[in-house]
Amino acid sequence: MVSHAWLILLMSTTALGQSSGQQQPSEKDLSQKVINPIELLMRLTAENKYSPSLWNSLGEENEVEGVAVVPFKAFNRQNLFRAKAFFETSKPGGTHGLSELQISDLLLSERSWGTFGAGISAELTSESSSSLGTLAPGPAIGASVKHGQWNYGFFNRNFLSDTLAQTELQPILGYAFDRKWSAEIGDAQYTYDWKKHRVTLIPLSAQLNRIVSLESQDIHLPFRAQYNAANNSGSDKWTLEAGFSLIMRKQ
Repeated sequence: MVSHAWLILLMSTTALGQSSGQQQPSEKDLSQKVINPIELLMRLTAENKYSPSLWNSLGEENEVEGVAVVPFKAFNRQNLFRAKAFFETSKPGGTHGLSELQISDLLLSERSWGTFGAGISAELTSESSSSLGTLAPGPAIGASVKHGQWNYGFFNRNFLSDTLAQTELQPILGYAFDRKWSAEIGDAQYTYDWKKHRVTLIPLSAQLNRIVSLESQDIHLPFRAQYNAANNSGSDKWTLEAGFSLIMRKQ
């Protein structure tokens, strides 16, 4: 069910991208735009997430994440659609495959102080031997402020159902050194599980970004190191993540 939904969403992002009226950002702006998760910037990203150590557990984990971000205009409002798929490639228990899909759509509004967005989010988990697949919708909200070379704010998503209920809060904090290099916290999701009544993820992370601009393609190369301060047995402790992101230019 999750794999079929991902294929449909991927086709939808292509169609949305073709109808998007966004102007292509200049090269000098890209290093600052990539540090803002609610920026109107169309991109396709693939990242590999390797966890060499787990809390109170032997073994290691590896996961591949695919992300599609598509800005589009609907009902005379700017929208930002995001779909993120999680592919488990290695786990101590031997499981692998597409594990979950997260989507969100924000209606964005430019304010005097920055950008504000509000909309919906949803998580779709796959069926396993111990649990059924779950669809968990919920509200999403975000805000970002640019101050010189700095960018700061937050991005919040909520996934709520009978079997899954959690809140994710991603702080936005980044600095653009020049048109090629920037640094940020990265995709650090502070997570509270309402079913378990505790915080399950406290990420302490740092990410370095490099922009490579070819003749017809801009590429974002991120590298992130992350430590999870929440001691939950079996969860990731240290994580190294690297990937590439294709920034789609307007044709």
